[in-house]
Amino acid sequence: MSSQEEFVSEYKTSAKEELRKRQQSIDEGEALDKEIHLRMAAGEIGVSHGTDNHIGVIMLSLAAVFTLFCLYVVFGISPAHYTG
Repeated sequence: MSSQEEFVSEYKTSAKEELRKRQQSIDEGEALDKEIHLRMAAGEIGVSHGTDNHIGVIMLSLAAVFTLFCLYVVFGISPAHYTG
């Protein structure tokens, strides 16, 4: 019976240690989240200055042109003249 009690004691000790580590990890994550929110509120990060919108439009138009070119190469027809 003492070996079983010893096992239970070791399990409780390891469980307490694991819970302490998890709580420490949670606290560190919350501190990092607070720091990120403060930086966002101050305007250091997460603020769009308009350039990302321009780059997004350029990427979208480039993707559309590339897609149309691939359609022309693969099918040998222009999608504008397709009468199906």
